[in-house]
Amino acid sequence: VPHYFNKLLAGVKMPSAGVLFAPYVDYKKESTGSFLHYPRHDLVVTESVKQYGLPYLEDFIPKRPGLDDPRREYSPINQPMLGLPPLFVVCSEHEAVYDMTVQLVNNARNEGVEATICVFKYMCHVFSFMLGFIPEGRLSMEIVADW
Repeated sequence: VPHYFNKLLAGVKMPSAGVLFAPYVDYKKESTGSFLHYPRHDLVVTESVKQYGLPYLEDFIPKRPGLDDPRREYSPINQPMLGLPPLFVVCSEHEAVYDMTVQLVNNARNEGVEATICVFKYMCHVFSFMLGFIPEGRLSMEIVADW
C-alpha cells in the first residue's frame, strides 16, 4: 500500500478484490508511449488532461526539496503493490492510458499480486461505462461480473 495511505488505512480491512477501468496511474509531466500516440483517438483522455487537469494535483502533493517532478513520486504506478488484493483491469489497446495500465498490471504481478487484464481494441478511455451505448461496454461489464 502506498506510504501516503498508511495513516488513512490503519485498521481498515483490505477489500477482497479490486476492479480498475483503464486507470490513470502515472502523473508524470512528460508524455510517453500510448499517451503520445492515442490521445487524438481517445475521446476522454487527451493531452489537455495532462496540460490542464494534472497540475491541480500539485495543490495536494507535498512539496519536497530536490524533487523535479513530485507527481512522479506520488503516482500510483510508482507505489508498492505488495499486499493488494487480486486485481481485474479493463482497458483498450488504443487509449491514451494503455501503457500505464499494462505497466501497473506488470508491477502488481512482479510483487506477487494476482492481476488479470482484459484488453479491447479501438475503444476510448473508460468505454465500459458506455455499456448502454456500445456492445463492448456491456461485454466488458459482463466479463467483470463473471470474474
